[in-house]
Amino acid sequence: MLFLVLIPILLPLLGLVWLLRRRRYRGLSEGALLGLLVLGVGVWAVFQSRSSTGALGLLPLPLYASLAGTLGWAGSLGWHSPQRLRRGLGTLALGAVLLLLGLLLADGLHTRARNQESDAQMAAQRAEIEAHRAAIRAQLARHPGEEGAQLDALSHQHAGQRTWLLPLLEQPELPQATLERLAKTEDAGLLLAAIRHPRAPATLLERVYRESHLPDYFFSDLARHPNTPPALLRELYHRPRSIMHLDRQFAANPALPAELRRELLAQTRDVYVLQGLLGLPELDCSLLPALRQALARSERPDDEYSQRQLQALGAGRCAAAAAGAAQLAGG
Repeated sequence: MLFLVLIPILLPLLGLVWLLRRRRYRGLSEGALLGLLVLGVGVWAVFQSRSSTGALGLLPLPLYASLAGTLGWAGSLGWHSPQRLRRGLGTLALGAVLLLLGLLLADGLHTRARNQESDAQMAAQRAEIEAHRAAIRAQLARHPGEEGAQLDALSHQHAGQRTWLLPLLEQPELPQATLERLAKTEDAGLLLAAIRHPRAPATLLERVYRESHLPDYFFSDLARHPNTPPALLRELYHRPRSIMHLDRQFAANPALPAELRRELLAQTRDVYVLQGLLGLPELDCSLLPALRQALARSERPDDEYSQRQLQALGAGRCAAAAAGAAQLAGG
């Protein structure tokens, strides 16, 4: 199968070798120039895309360049021919190359214009959200002590208006009932903001995990949220990993069950996992020896933050545990 794909590229190359051995140089420079031009414009067009799969557009470019080079060579020969038919065919060949160039250029320009339009829309949306965020702060300042009621009223007043609901979901005083009501949405962005809220209840986090049609989109925040039920954390921890660096989120979660924390610590080589564990406000001091071992086998055993935290814990609230571990090791 691969050989069949390579044939359209290999045949022109073999033809080029044959022409060079025969010292038939006429038209080769024009063909090479057009082939390189098509390749360059194609690469430029591909890199206008911001899609994660955009680089796949590079795959057909060698074929396009080979085709353009062959047509450019044939077109140059025909263009200089005294025969009218050959000149006509040469013109068609050169026209085909120019058409290919035009299509690639148009595709790149269209992608670029679409990106600019998207950027403009995003900038306008960010400005609108910031304006509404300021309006919410002003509303709360005018009604001290009534933050919950005011936020609930605003959520009803601006129901369905995304640029109002997103900053509303940022407010720490948002009532839990309002939060749960706003989380009944098909908008993944609003739902993500809802489960990131500190008041997001365990029932909401469980529902998102069980019912969402895009569960992977929420795994990182579910793994990190301290209100995620322990049973759900265990299930999420042991399921096949579909996103990167999920262990870092588990490590930073103070609600992670102790056995998962020890399991995570026993197998990790990621220094950011250790940093997450060392940043917990109530770290189990019995984990200090395992933390030191994990840091030693990590990709950055001299990590300054981890070393400083371990030293502070060993000299501070975990001093007794560190001394006991040292005595056991010495004995």
